[in-house]
Amino acid sequence: MSIDQRLSPGAHSFVTSSGATLTYFVHGTGPRTVVNAAPGWGCASVLYQNSFTFLNDAFTFVHLELRGTRGSSFPKDLSLMSSWHMSEDIEALRVHLGIDVLDGLLGHSNGGAIALWYAIRYATRLRRLVLLDSQLLGPDADAVGAPATDAILADRSERDAVAAYKTYNPAAIDTDEAFGRALDDTLPLYFAKPTRDMQHFKDHIFTNTPQAACGQAQWPAERQHPDQVGQLSEVRASTLVVVGREDFICPVSVSEMLATRMAGAKLVIVEDSGHFPWIEQQERFASIFESFFGVQ
Repeated sequence: MSIDQRLSPGAHSFVTSSGATLTYFVHGTGPRTVVNAAPGWGCASVLYQNSFTFLNDAFTFVHLELRGTRGSSFPKDLSLMSSWHMSEDIEALRVHLGIDVLDGLLGHSNGGAIALWYAIRYATRLRRLVLLDSQLLGPDADAVGAPATDAILADRSERDAVAAYKTYNPAAIDTDEAFGRALDDTLPLYFAKPTRDMQHFKDHIFTNTPQAACGQAQWPAERQHPDQVGQLSEVRASTLVVVGREDFICPVSVSEMLATRMAGAKLVIVEDSGHFPWIEQQERFASIFESFFGVQ
């Protein structure tokens, strides 16, 4: 199969050298190929497929479903469901596509942590890295992130959503429907202005039901590789770090740590935005993203 066929618009699947099945979805027809690593906890890539369409003329997006999500198979050993292990799925995709060096890798939230592991572990296989409101694993990141989260939550007017977040216990959720309801209860907190952006997000962007089994497997597996901070110097890719000013779950302080500990990384803070700056501030984000990739 030619690389053109492997990057044709639509749904694709392949079998890795270890016998796992991975699925990915290609959107856009632009000359620059960017792999998007969806989070591994079960939200899937649907929200990214639905929301990055405004960049489809300049980019070809390859939205990868990590192990366990939708059509991508779970490993038999669930200890292999950590973000560290999931970075191996990106490498398997690179090999499948026949690309020597990935030109662009994007990761949002937990997808950012997975993409970061790839940049650390496969440093010579990546040219550009975009960390978008990214999670960063490690006690140093927690030490700066937790106080920032608390401060933002203290100022939010959506007190029911704040209460739901503070009592949220993912280990107690064992059905997809319950998982979806729990996420919905806290959803206003993810936006700088939920009255402006949340309904559109629910109706047109995050249109699938999340998979509880993915998170149930990923969260305990993370304990095997819990700290990325001390390995940030291993990243060789040119790196763009973007974060919404009002993001409570992956706050600015975490992105600042990312940017200051990776040589040459560029940090951009998007005002009037929470966890989804490319949705909340689309024109601003398009300018940032296209500039990083040299789009004229």
